[in-house]
Amino acid sequence: MIYTVTFNPALDVSGVVDNLIPDEKNYVRDEMHLPGGNGLNAGVIAHRLKREVILTGFIGGSNGEEIKRLLNRGKIPHNFVEIAGMTRMNLTIANKNDHRQTRLSFPGPLVKASEARNLAAFLHKVSPEDIILLGGSLPLGLNTTYVVKLIKNFRSNGIRCLVDMPGHLLKNIITAKPSFIKPNLSEFQILIGKKVTSLNGVVQSARRLLDYVPIICISSVEGGAILMSEHEVWYGKIPSVRIRSTVGAGDSMVGAMTSLWDRNPSASIEELLRLGLSASCATLTEPGLTLGSQRSILKYQSQIKLKKL
Repeated sequence: MIYTVTFNPALDVSGVVDNLIPDEKNYVRDEMHLPGGNGLNAGVIAHRLKREVILTGFIGGSNGEEIKRLLNRGKIPHNFVEIAGMTRMNLTIANKNDHRQTRLSFPGPLVKASEARNLAAFLHKVSPEDIILLGGSLPLGLNTTYVVKLIKNFRSNGIRCLVDMPGHLLKNIITAKPSFIKPNLSEFQILIGKKVTSLNGVVQSARRLLDYVPIICISSVEGGAILMSEHEVWYGKIPSVRIRSTVGAGDSMVGAMTSLWDRNPSASIEELLRLGLSASCATLTEPGLTLGSQRSILKYQSQIKLKKL
C-alpha cells in the first residue's frame, strides 16, 4: 500500500483566457476543478499505474468536500483527517495567446494541535510493508518539527518514507533521514544555500547530502533530471514534445517512482528515473491541470534518454 500525505491540499481551479489584461474583467472559459497538492497528484499517478493507494492529509469545508467528491468519482481511495478550517483553493489561468500560465496559490487553513495528533495517530497504523509519501507545503499550525517526528517514527518502524516538499522545509526535514527527496533545482539551491546550475556542480553538491538521504532526485537541471544514490548517478531527459502545462509534472514523476518502488523494492536507479520521467512527460503534454494517463506514461518510456554519470 502507498500512503500519500498532503498536509495542505487544494481544490485546483483552472481556465483559459484569450489575453490576461490587468485592471479589466477577464472572461474565463474551459473551467476545470481537480484535487490538488503534491501528495494527491502523486497518489493519483500511482493509482493510474495500478498500485493500491490511500490519500490522506487534512481536509475541511466545502472545498474539502469537493475534493473528496472528485476523488470518489475517480474511484481513488482516501481517508482524510477532517479539520475545522476550510481547505484552500488555488487558481491557474492560461493565456491562449502566449500559452503562459498565471498561478495563484493560497496559504491554506490553520490546523489545530488536536487535528495534527489525529493524523499522526492514523499514520501510526501503517505497516513496514507500506510506503509513505509526504508532499507539499505546510499549513498554518504545523512546522517541520512535526514532520521530523513523523519521519523518525516511520524509520523506527522500518517504513520507507519519501519526501517531496519545498526546499526551505527540507533543510530541517533531511535531519530525520527520509528514504528519498525530490527538490527541483531552485528548491535544491535553497536546501544547500548555494547557487549551482551545472550538471556536475549539482551532482557534487548533492553527494554531500547522501549521508542524510540515500536516494536523491533533482529535476530541472540542464533540461533534465538527476537520480542518484551512493553507488550510481543517472541523468535523463524527456523527448521533444509540445508542452501544454507544467502543473503536476514533478508530482507525476514522484508518483510513478513510488509506484515502481511499491511493485519492486529493488528497482534500479535507471528504471526509476525512466518511469519517473515518462510520467512527467505524459503530464506535460496534457492541458491545464490534467495529469498523464497510464497509456501515455507507458508510451513515453522507450523515448526517455538516459545516461550514467
